[in-house]
Amino acid sequence: MVTKIWWNRALMSSALLLASLMSTVGTAEAATQCFSQSYSDGAKIVPGTGGGNVTRSIARQKAASDWYDVVWRGDLFLCPGGTTCSYAWQKSKTSTASWNLGGSTDAGNASSPNKKWYNIVLTLVGGYNSTTEVNTTFTFTVNMKGGEKAAPVNVAVRRWTEGDFVGGWVRSNRGCKGGTSYDWDGNVRFGKWNRNVFQRWMATYEINGQVRPR
Repeated sequence: MVTKIWWNRALMSSALLLASLMSTVGTAEAATQCFSQSYSDGAKIVPGTGGGNVTRSIARQKAASDWYDVVWRGDLFLCPGGTTCSYAWQKSKTSTASWNLGGSTDAGNASSPNKKWYNIVLTLVGGYNSTTEVNTTFTFTVNMKGGEKAAPVNVAVRRWTEGDFVGGWVRSNRGCKGGTSYDWDGNVRFGKWNRNVFQRWMATYEINGQVRPR
């Protein structure tokens, strides 16, 4: 009877040890990939695009002040000289603006001869190639001095933002069957980007070519 109990315990211990080893091997294999030259395109870092290993775009720094992008301007109203005016457009206008404007993207260590991975990291910056639309109603009045010119404007308020990319397959320079071995590093930082990122809409007036914030 004692022998039987000891044997059952031995079998259970062996099963647990085997399960532990299988788990360890599986984890190690998940963190290493063998990429062919045609896939990696020779990049030092290959962005992760799925399977739980995904490269992210991180905003690191924002400018201290906003930037006003006039996306629509209405007809000018001239306040006659020698007087003061109160001008109210009091209409609605629908405007569309891109989510981000200008700026640049540098793939850094994900650079490759054919810019294959540049096209991937370019789309990681939130809102890339997306647009936002808003219908704004001008229900307020602007006070003007004689000789001033006013025009209703729809403004996309933007903030200059800088960031980089985090997480990628790092080339180990170890050979493997059919290519080169890459190890996943979820904390590796590479490349950089900057954009005038959309913050909010503002319906206001432009006085003598200068946006009057609201």
